[in-house]
Amino acid sequence: MSFKEGKSRRALARVAAVAAVAGFGVTGLAGTASADVTIQQYVALGDSYASGVGAGDYLADDGCYRSANAYPSQAAPALGERLWFEACSGAKIEDVVANQLGHLYPVNTEHVTIGVGGNDAGFSSVLGACAGTDTAACQTAVANARKIITDSLPAELDDLYTQVETKAAGADIVVVGNPRLFNETACAGALAITPEEQALLNDAADLLAETTAAVAADHGFDFADPREAFTGHGVCSADPWILGYTGNLESFHPNAAGQDAYTDVVLPLLDY
Repeated sequence: MSFKEGKSRRALARVAAVAAVAGFGVTGLAGTASADVTIQQYVALGDSYASGVGAGDYLADDGCYRSANAYPSQAAPALGERLWFEACSGAKIEDVVANQLGHLYPVNTEHVTIGVGGNDAGFSSVLGACAGTDTAACQTAVANARKIITDSLPAELDDLYTQVETKAAGADIVVVGNPRLFNETACAGALAITPEEQALLNDAADLLAETTAAVAADHGFDFADPREAFTGHGVCSADPWILGYTGNLESFHPNAAGQDAYTDVVLPLLDY
């Protein structure tokens, strides 16, 4: 799709949305929305990978760890749009639905990114199970995560994506995936997760990416896939874009260079 075709499609959707609002009277734009309908906006939804945990320069002490270096922070000025940075550390799909959709509007929401699903699959717990020397526990945890990704995650993502496209009818919506974490080599930052266990975790990351991309495609959304960009830059690599174990919640999250790489993957899909 060309830039002009994309703009035309979104413009037509906004005309329809405005007509629908007009049908219900001007009170449909009352409240908080009334102050937000005059400028084009970008709404960034998701979890810690979208908020920028690990990239530093956090914007507020609110527990969400939204970083000035995160890809939403970089993309908004490049697009020339107001950023509603809703992504929050620890968020699951249900949290995005409950807490992050309040600034999606049918008229002026130009772009939306959605990056969520890893917490629903329990990847933090899986990493904990794989740390140390109990390979059987690691294998079981990975198998359980894969079952969640296969059995329940698609329906939850489908519901979220439906709500987003309903609320932001004219927006260009991009779903953002996660990279593979590991370089499949040993180092201190890997918490004794062996190369073989790292391969299992990377395979699970591939399943998450493929599953998320398939649901996104069902909705006609682009999928920003960072896996190729991060190849050679995982934990234990010579030039890591993902932190190893740090002793805090930044462990196993993209650093500032990783968020730069995310921006390079995401922005071309937003500004088309």
